[in-house]
Amino acid sequence: MVDIEFVDPDASAAACAAAGVGKVMHYAQGVLESHAWVACERPPGSDHIEFGAPEQIEHSASLLKRRISEAHAAGLRVDAYSILGLAGVWQGSRHQVPRVIEPVGRVPRFAVEHPEFMSKARDGRSWLDWDVGEPVLGYDVGYLALAHPEVRAYVRRELVAFARDFGADGVQLEFLPVLAAGESVWPLGYDEPALAEFRRRFGVDPRSQPADDPAWARLRADYVTEFFRELRRDLDALGRPVEVAAATEGIWARPDEAYRLGLDWPAWVEEGLVDALYPRFFLDDPLYPPSDPSSESGSWVADAARIERELATVRRLVGNRCRICATAIASNAPATDPVSVVVERIVTAARAIVESGSDGFGIYTDARVAGDAALWIGLRRIHEGRF
Repeated sequence: MVDIEFVDPDASAAACAAAGVGKVMHYAQGVLESHAWVACERPPGSDHIEFGAPEQIEHSASLLKRRISEAHAAGLRVDAYSILGLAGVWQGSRHQVPRVIEPVGRVPRFAVEHPEFMSKARDGRSWLDWDVGEPVLGYDVGYLALAHPEVRAYVRRELVAFARDFGADGVQLEFLPVLAAGESVWPLGYDEPALAEFRRRFGVDPRSQPADDPAWARLRADYVTEFFRELRRDLDALGRPVEVAAATEGIWARPDEAYRLGLDWPAWVEEGLVDALYPRFFLDDPLYPPSDPSSESGSWVADAARIERELATVRRLVGNRCRICATAIASNAPATDPVSVVVERIVTAARAIVESGSDGFGIYTDARVAGDAALWIGLRRIHEGRF
């Protein structure tokens, strides 16, 4: 039998259990009063952002608690799923030209009240400063600066609450290392604590160094690793096992260069900071410009050969030190293929994932696919190994 994990399903816990799903991940960012989000608007070309009132969190908090309770009753495990350090994203943004995006987004109230904690690019600007669609990153997304202890503490409080107050079995953290065209290293992190630490260690301002200076890239990645250290200590203090997992794409093919994207996952494994890694593979084009920085072809879309190659790399480094659950992302962007075609693509990817030594199979899809009976039949096939 194949262990299946499902990210953010709209289906009932009973439907998941019937299909052989053993764990679900529920997106759970901003469900605490202290972590409420604020709607904002900014017309392209404008330097003015209009912030609304903080969102009401009662519904999302009660929904998360109910979903976790229902999943446990059905015999499922549950991870609360958050994007690490997310500080906003413009709705529908994919850097399309001409711009066909809605310049509307959501920002944590914490970031609105503390713009100094927004992570900055080399020129000192943050996501709140650059224009909608400006190619600082390969995706219109902003981050809080994990170099600030206040930010790390803020993020940890919500993750700990998911386990302590909501009963989550684990927390899964996603990062979006999507670079702009021509970039080979994470362009953010020019934040005052990091700048000061680099000056202290090396006697020079990192802004005078090349953007891809290895020492500067490693120092910035170390703040993410420090966050995982602190999170691990906080969760261990709860007195019960709480799984810490990391999920993303674009960092697995070259472990020795992962720090360049700010995500030194080999260090997390070496220090025992994570219990599971979730290498993710797109089965459809996600429209992330310019391309996957770790792909030989430049495409985000992965075939069986690439899945097998990357998972072999991860397995060689990880060994048995943590669990690996490779995840297929299907129809996470506008798609015209019939659901039946998408499902066969999922089954084919699952076979490659299982045969490559993954400890489980993860699926991340959209409401169009999740709402079709064909997916649940396909997941049962995967669970039973009928590829």
